[in-house]
Amino acid sequence: GQSTIKPLTRIAAKYSDKIKVMMDSGMRSGPDIARTIASGAEFTFMGRSFMYGVAALGQEGGNHTISILKRQLQQVMEQICCERVEDLPNHLIHDNN
Repeated sequence: GQSTIKPLTRIAAKYSDKIKVMMDSGMRSGPDIARTIASGAEFTFMGRSFMYGVAALGQEGGNHTISILKRQLQQVMEQICCERVEDLPNHLIHDNN
């Protein structure tokens, strides 16, 4: 089957001026967030990551998960010399048909 992120660029291009584009399904890391935003989403749902954090560390697990995701996203942005989330380049998405 097709990955859920592949059609996101087309959907965002067509509808982002009309609705908020959000992504859910398989997002688990900072690089996933970067790819999703670069593809046109404004928000990424990440339920599984938070469930793992809460299961491992209780209430503090959610905060710990946010800290990890922020750090991972910042690392991606530093590696591609991107200062603002809004400037994430589309070259993070690889079209392998």
